[in-house]
Amino acid sequence: DADSVDTSGPITQVVTEAVPGQGVRRAGSDIAAGSLVAAPGRRILPRDLLIARAAGLAKLSVRRPRLRLVNIPGGTLTADLIAESARDAGAEVSAIAAPGRDAASIASMLDPRDCDLLLTIGGSGVGRRDATVLAMAGRGDVAHGIALQPGRTSAVARIGKTPVVVLPGAPDQALAAWWALALPALDRLSGRQPRKTLGLPLARKIASSVGLAEIVLLARKDGAWVRLAAGELSLEAIARAEAWLTVPGGSEGFAAGAPVDAYMLRE
Repeated sequence: DADSVDTSGPITQVVTEAVPGQGVRRAGSDIAAGSLVAAPGRRILPRDLLIARAAGLAKLSVRRPRLRLVNIPGGTLTADLIAESARDAGAEVSAIAAPGRDAASIASMLDPRDCDLLLTIGGSGVGRRDATVLAMAGRGDVAHGIALQPGRTSAVARIGKTPVVVLPGAPDQALAAWWALALPALDRLSGRQPRKTLGLPLARKIASSVGLAEIVLLARKDGAWVRLAAGELSLEAIARAEAWLTVPGGSEGFAAGAPVDAYMLRE
């Protein structure tokens, strides 16, 4: 220690006894040989980089799926939301805009090369407004009309070997389909561990229609989950939500006091 060394004279002197091992860590005391410090499927954190640098590693192998996002004119607000959500989930995002809302213009943008997951935003309505689905049907297999509320006009498809998710243009419907359909696909491509849930009892009953899976937004109060919105998600509810869950299509809901596991939206 510096306090044990006298440098006032012409010769530096140690003025206390040097105890063997004092101030020195033994080999393996920081990290034992063969130990696991970074589990597969977990996001790389700053402390992981510390360990890697201490171990002398110059590079780490990570999975960062390439996501191609095609925005149909009119859905810029939603496209920005989904792009930012995808980057937060660890994806490498490239965003482009279709030149028009007609099926031919959209089809020209459906290029699955150089991407692991293809997303489209908007143009997935019903009747004459489902131009995105028509464009998708000309390129590969597509299933339109998902029993999900909100998000019933979503679609899932495949062009070659590339999975495709068609998200509605409305922010609440797009978010619901993102959580229920696109994010699990992105997690699978990332190889990440299952997302953590928080189990709490419900403060009040949640009723749901049989035949539709409903997205419910929740917030914590007095150690229980409080429902903010179900089926229809306002921007205020989205802003306040701490977690979300899906009521299965075969269920009529959950009784008050029933424990439910919800996916966290906030750390």
